Amino acid sequence: MKPFREQNYYELLEILPDVSPLEIRRAYKRVFELYQDESIVSYSFFSKEERQEILSLLEKAYLALIDLESRTQYDRRLIELGLMDKRMQYSNKMKEPIPIYDFKKIHFDMVEPARRIEELKERVSQNQLIQKILAQDILTGADLLKIRTELEIPLEEIADITKVQIGMLRAIEEDKLELFPPAVYLKGFLKSYARYLQIDENVVVNGFIKHVGEGK
Repeated sequence: MKPFREQNYYELLEILPDVSPLEIRRAYKRVFELYQDESIVSYSFFSKEERQEILSLLEKAYLALIDLESRTQYDRRLIELGLMDKRMQYSNKMKEPIPIYDFKKIHFDMVEPARRIEELKERVSQNQLIQKILAQDILTGADLLKIRTELEIPLEEIADITKVQIGMLRAIEEDKLELFPPAVYLKGFLKSYARYLQIDENVVVNGFIKHVGEGK
């Protein structure tokens, strides 16, 4: 797993380089809440000093990216170092306004319809291979790939809806442990992945974390 100090600002906030300022604010708020002293999620993984250091890094990342000028300069450095594709750089071009009814339709289409959720649940419950995999004490990335393949759901679709970077999802399915984020983030990604596929998130998280522990 890549240490926090070695992550760039986008990696720290778990966002892509082309996201909007609004998405940066949302990402900062989400990750900031994970590392506050009262956060139960990070309490077991990090000491108070470590959480304070992480919060400081997150704030530094947020302040650099939320300002367009400093963000442009930061992106330029990443591009020069070969750490970012120039095509991924954020464009501040104004877009045509979306009529309110079209906006509602787009928003509705992005949310999983209740009927599809029920269909997925039924397919999961009736698929013997999926049930056999979920009954295992340890789950690998290959196991998760088999489940997703059985359900015929593209990885791009999961990434688009859950907002988990597709590169991270591929790393999970391909068991590339060296690319995994800190455990608290990894668990969140696994939960989002499992929820979208309508499989038991606790089974997935517990089984995969055991697998990661064995791979260290």
